[in-house]
Amino acid sequence: MRHGLAHPENATSLVKRLVELPDLPRTVRALPAPAFAALVRRVGIEDAAEIVACATAEQLVAAFDEDLFRGAPGERASFDPERFARWLEALRDAGEDVAARRLTELSEDFVVHALDALVIVLDLDALRDRMSEDDDDGAAARTDKALESTLSEEIDGYLLVARAPDAWDAVLGVVLALDRDHRAWLERVLDRCTRLSRALLDDLDELTTVLSEAASLAEDVEAEREDRRSAAGFVEPRAARAFLRMAQRPDAEPTTRDAHTAAYFRALSRAPIAEPGAGASEVLAWLAEAEASEATRRSPRRAKVRRLASGDDLPITAALHALSTRAPAVLEARMEELTYLANVLVAGGRGPRGAFRPLEAAEAALATVALAAALEVGSTASVEAWTAFFERVPADRAFRRASAALAGVGLGEDGVLLDRAALPDVIATLGRARRPA
Repeated sequence: MRHGLAHPENATSLVKRLVELPDLPRTVRALPAPAFAALVRRVGIEDAAEIVACATAEQLVAAFDEDLFRGAPGERASFDPERFARWLEALRDAGEDVAARRLTELSEDFVVHALDALVIVLDLDALRDRMSEDDDDGAAARTDKALESTLSEEIDGYLLVARAPDAWDAVLGVVLALDRDHRAWLERVLDRCTRLSRALLDDLDELTTVLSEAASLAEDVEAEREDRRSAAGFVEPRAARAFLRMAQRPDAEPTTRDAHTAAYFRALSRAPIAEPGAGASEVLAWLAEAEASEATRRSPRRAKVRRLASGDDLPITAALHALSTRAPAVLEARMEELTYLANVLVAGGRGPRGAFRPLEAAEAALATVALAAALEVGSTASVEAWTAFFERVPADRAFRRASAALAGVGLGEDGVLLDRAALPDVIATLGRARRPA
């Protein structure tokens, strides 16, 4: 019997069909990591326990990178403990032993940082020694009373105290499973957590030191995530904002690639993309049809850029089509560059309604690059002239030319042209602005 996934009417239907597949673990593990993240996003973490239980460590990390770090466009994303608690619940729904095993497969830095955000881990002997000291100001008594009213648990020399009461059951269940099945690993994690909370037993000077250590750990975890996402084609938000600000400056004609773009392409992974199996291909097809998967290849949102770049008869699309037979390697480079620009706008730009959505960003990147070509060869020039321009000029440099021109006359959001249909009006406006008074 065939268990098809075509046109599931909703996420619940998709989950039901997925779990009925004859080999769900193999199907899930065959998905590219970004597609797995898209699948969980589509299903909803609360209903994804069976899927999450089957995932590889790489797939979980990709999903965490996308879902657990939040920030406004152009700002560094930071870890969201509340969201991690929901993931922990989903892992626990698959079984506490499964959840414990999955945590041991992740970066130890990440687990320490995440656990410290949900619980305070204290060295029990050190706590008792501190509480037995002279207490002229009643601090020990107040601490003892406060501990009595908290959710806490003693585990072999450690005292775990809830920072987030709603997550307590999930945390404790997984920690107890780790204590049973992965004792040495858990001890390393809890020892590191006690170092982060040591100042709570001491003085304010020590507290400052521990807070600094915790902040440093947070930066390390966030930096690891940024490195992984850079290799997958995402743009770090602060780098995106810096590129957009730089692009609007009326500097000399850009003849070289800027440092932000160069760093992006150095970090971009060139690893070959494995072909998924039949079951995974079916899931991928449904995700693509539902427009939930934005990155099944190494560069996010590439499919959206390609669709826009081949969907009409405007000069830029005709030129890119001509490059496909005239210089395929150049076309591939231009598509990579356009994808990068779309990701820059998603990560750091602001459109008319706030943050760019992926399709809006792809259109704006294409329109802005088209403006640069129109300014040099003319909007009514031949397809040959447009093709020659794009064969010669990388898309990121073309974007900078157009962005500086737009910013010079106060046009565009973040120095970006939102729609290719506006090219004639924008060119006319730029022409009027450049005429001598």
